[in-house]
Amino acid sequence: IVDVANTARETDVMHKLVEKAEEFEAARLKLLDICKDLDKDNSGNLTLEELINGYESNAEFAATMATMDVEPSDMSVVFQILDDDRSGAVSYTEFIHQLHKMKTQDSHTMLVMMKGLLNDVRWKLVEELVVVRDG
Repeated sequence: IVDVANTARETDVMHKLVEKAEEFEAARLKLLDICKDLDKDNSGNLTLEELINGYESNAEFAATMATMDVEPSDMSVVFQILDDDRSGAVSYTEFIHQLHKMKTQDSHTMLVMMKGLLNDVRWKLVEELVVVRDG
């Protein structure tokens, strides 16, 4: 009886994992379509301006961001986190990957936001030090 219960539990866990993977893939494909809609210049990348405009004009995107407690005023911080190389654009796949990471790691979300803010402070400090040194 115990073996049957363990087997049933293991089967249920496996079923839930498969179901969760299928749900993630469906959400990823849906978000990929949303990214394509937000990408007004069809570059394959998203800019901060496209994300902010998307938040205002795309209800599905706004709802996705709202479920992660990301408000329009937070978009610049989120973008800075995603745009590590400071190129001004982030690929769809990286955007989707990082959003998934932020959403599934709730306790991690605050740390990620803080990291973004600290990176911004660091870059501003470096810029100011260059001005002071060269000025």
